[in-house]
Amino acid sequence: MLAGRTAVITGGASGMGRAASVLFAENGAHVVVVDRDGPAGAEVVDEIRAAGGSAEHHVLDLSDQGAVAPWSEALEHEVVDVLFSHAGLPGPPGWRFDADSWNETMVVNVWAPMEVTRQLLPRLRRAPSASLIYTASTSGIRAVPGLLTYSASKGALIQFVRSLAVQLAPEGIRANAICPGATDTPALRRDIEDGTVTASIETIAQHIPMRRLGTVDDVAGVALFLASDASAYVTGQAIPIDGGATA
Repeated sequence: MLAGRTAVITGGASGMGRAASVLFAENGAHVVVVDRDGPAGAEVVDEIRAAGGSAEHHVLDLSDQGAVAPWSEALEHEVVDVLFSHAGLPGPPGWRFDADSWNETMVVNVWAPMEVTRQLLPRLRRAPSASLIYTASTSGIRAVPGLLTYSASKGALIQFVRSLAVQLAPEGIRANAICPGATDTPALRRDIEDGTVTASIETIAQHIPMRRLGTVDDVAGVALFLASDASAYVTGQAIPIDGGATA
């Protein structure tokens, strides 16, 4: 589905981002895995290459606002066909934010996707049919108690994506957000273990119509659809991946 295309995936070394990196490569893309965790990025690239795919990894901390432009300038690819901006932060819970934690969350979840897009836009414009994909959240489209900072950041990201889609549509460039709901990731299981999330996997699943959490492959599959020509007439959307929870 992505043969001959170059896909940049931020946050591509773990969880949903890693699943998308592997799936995109399996479907023919050359994957640029961008992550602040260098060893994890190298590991996913090794996995892709061992399976016969093509990939490279770049270390980039998106909380460093001065790092994005130099990274983009050093990127060797003249054409980028797909940008999957997945990297994000959960932010502090409830009212436990201060100026620093609020700003860091907004920088990584809102400013960084915008800045990465701006820096890569000349390369995206050289692609025959570029696709931009952003990981938002169902928390950005419905109320979730206790996730004030995170919800605010993801709501802002969704509005950015909608505006971007309308602005770039005449150029044939698409932009969409995916909105995962409760997803079984290593990060969620760590939060359950340390008490940050008080409910169990089983309890969370009881509130989802499909009676299970999402998987990283569920999310990666929708990202692949949006990256490919199968979604050629889809733009400006915020698509829940939540087993029917928002319904």
